[in-house]
Amino acid sequence: MIRDYWIEEIKKIKDFQAIADSIDPEVLDLNAEISNLIDDQFIQTATETGIARREKILNIQPFADDTLETRRFRINVKWNNQLPYTYRQLEKKLADLVGANGYTIVLDHSAYKLTVRISLGVKRMLDDANNMVNNMAPSNLIINVDLLYNRHIDLANFAHEYLGTKTHQQLREEVL
Repeated sequence: MIRDYWIEEIKKIKDFQAIADSIDPEVLDLNAEISNLIDDQFIQTATETGIARREKILNIQPFADDTLETRRFRINVKWNNQLPYTYRQLEKKLADLVGANGYTIVLDHSAYKLTVRISLGVKRMLDDANNMVNNMAPSNLIINVDLLYNRHIDLANFAHEYLGTKTHQQLREEVL
């Protein structure tokens, strides 16, 4: 508030009170914009505007219903790539992306094959996981990133009547 900087005699004058009433909202808006500019310098505190600017720089297209935290995480993944990559770093990044129980990973050393399966609950992250794994894994590996579909053993706990209401594709690809 601009009044806080005035001496007491000026605060009592009605003209100056009117000036303060008209200037204070603008000063508050200016202070908020300065604060946002400072916050936008860092990914963890960036506002919607700062996140959108970084997405444009990194060519990231957000989904319409993505939260600010999801968008922030995607930016972090792309911004903070560190070489060389290790198996443990890949596991950590996958856990950060889809959750600790949101994936399985199998490395077949003899066949030079890396298989990553993403849980159906986070299937929207499949493309991000695929890009990340392909960027991190050595080029001499055969890489397969896919969804962790429902298996027969997963469906055994459900009643036949319930399963009969679903299509084969729904049973395979939906979270039950």
